[in-house]
Amino acid sequence: MKNYLKYTGLLLAVTFSVISANYTHSVHKAREYTHETISLDFKKSQWRHPNGIAQKFEMLSNDLSKRQTEILIKVQDPGLYNHNGIDLSTPGGGLTTITQAIVKKLYFSNFKPGIAKIKQSLIARFVVNDLIPKDDQLTFFINTMYFGNVDGKPIVGLESAANAYYHQPVKRLTEDQYISLIAMLVMPGTFHIIDHPEWNMDRTNRIKALVNGTYKPKGLMDQFYGELPQEVINAGLPPASYFGNSPKTMRINKSKANKANSIDVKSRAAD
Repeated sequence: MKNYLKYTGLLLAVTFSVISANYTHSVHKAREYTHETISLDFKKSQWRHPNGIAQKFEMLSNDLSKRQTEILIKVQDPGLYNHNGIDLSTPGGGLTTITQAIVKKLYFSNFKPGIAKIKQSLIARFVVNDLIPKDDQLTFFINTMYFGNVDGKPIVGLESAANAYYHQPVKRLTEDQYISLIAMLVMPGTFHIIDHPEWNMDRTNRIKALVNGTYKPKGLMDQFYGELPQEVINAGLPPASYFGNSPKTMRINKSKANKANSIDVKSRAAD
């Protein structure tokens, strides 16, 4: 028995060492890649997919008005300018920061939720947080956000979304129009402006209450700002994104989780 415990302990120690070494190597390679490629690309107002394809930014974070920036951050990552890449304490922030969200596109060719979340979080904390300024992180985010499909075509980037849904650039949007786009991000299919205008309007009004200070998130996962209409819950929500008060809500969330994951896999809430 003593030998068994001894060898088991040794095996666990070796396994832990191997895993630690692997993650340390991943962080080191990510830092090298950031210095050699990402930072240089950002200076050219472009970004590069891990497959090597470079894309120009449609807009920069400083193209947003102060009010537009405030709204985006309040909804997507309220602790952006205060956290170190990871934030599990700011009410309404959810499980994934903007810093973590951009890691998926910059460092993973095919990110899959699960064990990859550990690597994602380590790179966010020890690479992106250290080497990429928050304004640049925001620039990348607004150029790679997913806004659902229009006529079968995926809409990616805030400027593209403004043109696709309102036929004008971001700078000319009314505040309500702008918020309606931001309202889509948590679940682009469910809160789609064209397909589900009533659900989008409801979330838009909730965000307006958040931004104006009349609603205060009640915890980390309060990303929907209060109880949701039952029909929205029935449509399926990303796992661990919403916790209603009723047992029925919890059962529906669990049964619909896989559906929501497949529909809105590009959204932030389920990351």
